[in-house]
Amino acid sequence: MGIFGFRKYTTESIIKAVRQGGRDADRVIDYLYQEHRDSFIRFVQSHNGDQEDALDVFQDALIVLVNNIERGVFKGDSNIKTYLFSIGRRKWYKCFNKKIRLSELNEKFSSLPRVHAEDPWQTTLGDERNVLIGQLMDRLKEKNKQILLLWMEGYNMTEIAKRLGLKNAQVARNYKSRAMKELMSLLEENTLLKSYLYIK
Repeated sequence: MGIFGFRKYTTESIIKAVRQGGRDADRVIDYLYQEHRDSFIRFVQSHNGDQEDALDVFQDALIVLVNNIERGVFKGDSNIKTYLFSIGRRKWYKCFNKKIRLSELNEKFSSLPRVHAEDPWQTTLGDERNVLIGQLMDRLKEKNKQILLLWMEGYNMTEIAKRLGLKNAQVARNYKSRAMKELMSLLEENTLLKSYLYIK
């Protein structure tokens, strides 16, 4: 039997199969998914996530791994599980940061309890609120809007500074602080919108 007939694959055989493509690549990708999925789920669950979060992030990480093998970025210099998990961890931390930041932003718009789950208007109100927040974001100064969008996506201040050509992370933090003040100021100016967002 060839290397693809065994239950376990070496890093070398995985790289070879992915680069060859076809059925061998499909078998290897399925092996990676089955072999490491549960470990990654446990990691995410121990870091404030759930199974659905874990599966989404793990799938994305696996796609990145396969692409990196195909492009020659990953040549097998490290253990493939270690490499896959390093991709997955970075993606999870960014995903988690995004959730926390979106939650923080929403809390600024409403100090009242959410509509009860059994209320048929809950989904509609949530959708409308997101649209209105988006309209507020569009009224921000361009730099402030860029800062907040990147921050809400989970980028840290060092990454934001690099992406926007700012001097350092502290400058990015200063911009983010001003952006939040501008956003809240726009909300305060619009009494009707403010009333709607607070569900009063």
